[in-house]
Amino acid sequence: MDHIYLKAVKKATIISKKVVFVEDVAELQGSIVLIEEIKKIKLFTIPEDTSKNYLISVMDIIEAIHKKNNQVIIHSLGEKDTIISYKKNQEKEKKLLTLFKIGFVGAVLITGSAVAIMAFHTDTQLPKVFTEFYDMFLGSNSLQPYLIEIPYSIGLAVGISVFFNHFSKIKFTNDPTPIEVELKLYENQVDDSIIETLKEEKEGEK
Repeated sequence: MDHIYLKAVKKATIISKKVVFVEDVAELQGSIVLIEEIKKIKLFTIPEDTSKNYLISVMDIIEAIHKKNNQVIIHSLGEKDTIISYKKNQEKEKKLLTLFKIGFVGAVLITGSAVAIMAFHTDTQLPKVFTEFYDMFLGSNSLQPYLIEIPYSIGLAVGISVFFNHFSKIKFTNDPTPIEVELKLYENQVDDSIIETLKEEKEGEK
């Protein structure tokens, strides 16, 4: 008997076409001839003509393969459930709208960050601390200790840039930025929630 290694993806996006094949939702390794046969096995037909999410499990994939060839041993290495995200048409990118969204979100984030930093400085009485430092090290009292405030402001901006590592094409490390990590966690949580919802809908239909 032949062995096939199957790695199902967590989410597969299907655009326009109504029939979903094994190759759309999984990667395969094994005999080349056998893989070419299995890739074209039909799994699912999109029942509606509207953009919608559907769920298929690895057990459904294995069952469909065994219906065509029950002499193959399948080793599942991927996800237990796959979201099929069907889109009726390819969404066209609206550059003007995208730029507006980026500008709006950027303005909100910058304003919010600035207010948060100023509130923190007020709570900790940082201006007073700077004045005392200025008096301590330079021996004179100044209500505007620019020699301390300016380097501090530059250091704050540089520190944020280095921490987020996402403000230019030049990166200090190849590691994902904190924002990218949070976005990936959010995407995974959304996918998990969609899977649970679709499972409940399936159970309700039985």
